[in-house]
Amino acid sequence: MQGRRSVQSHPSFHAAARPADLAAGDRFDRYVVQRLLARGGGADVYAATHAYTHAPAALKIPREDSAVAHARFEREIEALARVRGPGIVEMLDAGQFQSRPFIAFRALEGRTLSGLLAARGQLSVADTLAVGCEVSAALERCHAAGVIHRDLKPSNLFVGPGPEAQLTLLDFGIAKLANLPETAAKLTREHSLLGTPEYMAPEALLSSSQVVDGRTDVYGLGVTLYECLTGVVPFEGGYVNVLLEQSMHPPTPVRQRRQDVPPDLAAVIDRCLAPVADERFESISALQAALTACAPTKNHTIDLFGRAAPAPHADQTRTLADTPDAKAGANPTGVRRKHPRAPYVSLARITLASGERVDGRVEEISEGGLQFVGDYGVPEQHAVKIRFALPVTGRVAEVAAVSRWNRTVRGCNATGFELTEIADPHRAEIRQYVSIMCPEDTCAAE
Repeated sequence: MQGRRSVQSHPSFHAAARPADLAAGDRFDRYVVQRLLARGGGADVYAATHAYTHAPAALKIPREDSAVAHARFEREIEALARVRGPGIVEMLDAGQFQSRPFIAFRALEGRTLSGLLAARGQLSVADTLAVGCEVSAALERCHAAGVIHRDLKPSNLFVGPGPEAQLTLLDFGIAKLANLPETAAKLTREHSLLGTPEYMAPEALLSSSQVVDGRTDVYGLGVTLYECLTGVVPFEGGYVNVLLEQSMHPPTPVRQRRQDVPPDLAAVIDRCLAPVADERFESISALQAALTACAPTKNHTIDLFGRAAPAPHADQTRTLADTPDAKAGANPTGVRRKHPRAPYVSLARITLASGERVDGRVEEISEGGLQFVGDYGVPEQHAVKIRFALPVTGRVAEVAAVSRWNRTVRGCNATGFELTEIADPHRAEIRQYVSIMCPEDTCAAE
């Protein structure tokens, strides 16, 4: 799941939907669709349930019906079959239905790391180390199986809730696989520049995939950890701008942006970002060992509700949803949290009073409010209408809300909304979902 998405083609938001789109209740092979979770990278991802076992799943289906799209799906299936294990999204099923390939994944609970960073701005040092240690362990298993992910970034990392929170690596759509048949290798070369430039190593931006190896993932993880600590990436922009910046000067050292980062951790991240692959850690295993040596405690997990959120920099704003002060009532709006909330991902659309629309996704919900990550932020105290899929039935609801806080982090915008008008059945459905997903003793009060 990416940081910014459009819902313009979702059948529930437009009367004239494309034939390829699926709506709540549609049957796709042996799965029943609930709602659209994400759109991007040439594929749609739907929340679904198995028609016979009723087990939840995430269904990935390509939007393009072409030989290239089919071949890329076959390669992703092969990659996922090789790398099964903790910390990696689990493929439950794969096949074709009405000539369209699909992959069914185990349904995940939680939210994306990109959405968490958009709302919080940055993570604590301990949480950043938790990200690094968990992701490097998953990548070590991938590399041992001959799979280079090539698309490491916060939007491809999913954070689970609860005291045993785990990061899960998503989206192997552009992974490089060792020992591929020539046709598959050719497909990889033809698409060697797929990816997000801010997280791509110089060799990935410049060259064919034949020179891409595990050190490319070392670079991507380094950028991700840099962003977790500082709220920014080393270089920003499109392919050309990032490539020019990489070639002209080194990234600003981590400790120049955030002085409380321990020197040993800063040195690890700076080494990951070396422009020449030979100057980085020689393997993801070496990086994992270096990160483990930096970890002050074992088994630290990320709190989705910000109980351990670091103090913001002077130019950053505390948010109602993401700071301990907010829970204590020390927030600028004076609004106290009343309702427990739970992570929940669904595409959404906001309509402002002017008629302007903002597309994005819900990442957290309660019967009294929700957190929205979108194409741009909504200023505080703006009354809006929000359309999103309800968490139990998948039906699209429209509610009235007012924006209470907004944070923009490197083009990713998070806004907290208080619901001011919502139908009683919709509120009851949200309450039911939160009570199931987040028991009272583990929920954060809104």
